[in-house]
Amino acid sequence: MLNFMQNELRTQDTQAVIGQYLKKTGYANKWILLTDYCLDANNKANVISFVLLHYKNEEEYNALKEKLAKLQKSDIKHTRYISNRLMRYLRRLPIFSYSFILDSRDILFGDTKADQQKEVTDNLVAIRDCYQTWLTNAANASISSYYQDTIKKLDAQIQEVSMGKKISLHEDILLATSLGAIYTAEILKNIPDLEIVGWLPDRDKITQSCNGIAIPIFHCMLYNGLGSRDVQFPVADPKIVGPPFYDALNRIPDDICAAIADYDYAHPAISKEKFSHVLHELLAENPYVIVQRLYKDATGFHTGTIYYKKSLRMSTMFYLQTAVREVIGFWAMVKNKICR
Repeated sequence: MLNFMQNELRTQDTQAVIGQYLKKTGYANKWILLTDYCLDANNKANVISFVLLHYKNEEEYNALKEKLAKLQKSDIKHTRYISNRLMRYLRRLPIFSYSFILDSRDILFGDTKADQQKEVTDNLVAIRDCYQTWLTNAANASISSYYQDTIKKLDAQIQEVSMGKKISLHEDILLATSLGAIYTAEILKNIPDLEIVGWLPDRDKITQSCNGIAIPIFHCMLYNGLGSRDVQFPVADPKIVGPPFYDALNRIPDDICAAIADYDYAHPAISKEKFSHVLHELLAENPYVIVQRLYKDATGFHTGTIYYKKSLRMSTMFYLQTAVREVIGFWAMVKNKICR
């Protein structure tokens, strides 16, 4: 599957889009990757979303967090509507987003449970072997200790899978880490002075379970995808208590992932009006927001790119809904002030 995804990314059209994006960002050398997931939710598609944005300096980073917090005070589950201003702002940033709709995702690892167990084991063993190689060349005692600890964690998970335990969970961890690392590496590999790629994932079972092996797996795959370049890889602690420092930033992949998961592709429709603002203002006709359906059949792996296109009917309905919402919101604010 990994070779298949790399080949898809190296097509002429995709490379042209990546080149245009990097030119817009000035080939920045510091980057942040945000991640969100929607897996096994009722009446929703299974989706993993990534958002890549460049880091200029602390001042602009803090200004971005403040802007996001102001335009959307909570995640999309607890938000009645999404600000059009926020979506237009995100479109100008720029960001590069890549999301994957995963139909029957266990089949991506094999047609039978035995095949899936072997594929998961083989992946974990390959990553453990990578860390064992790194261990022999560790620069100091601290790094050596980290590698040894990671190898122990991976060995423990290999043992779990060998007993038929947590196979589906390991599949999700491998999907989230491999898809994110492969795409991120392919986008950033041609930046000559790349320094930092920081990962700020959503805090859930993907990063918190199985002794937190998602982080070293992602690190290994990103390192190899970048051609073994010595790039700093800071990661947010998945066990952090309370709202994470990047809570406002996580609104971006959260909005994208939720809108994609909610959209009914067979009968174009959404369950809530708030998702239309994400689809219409951010995803539609945006070459830097990629949505792919990844699946496997008897002939092998396949990917289908989903395009959101605007139409006169869609635009008319969208702006009518927006106007009604704004009028209702304004009237509610006036009534609130009168009551005070």
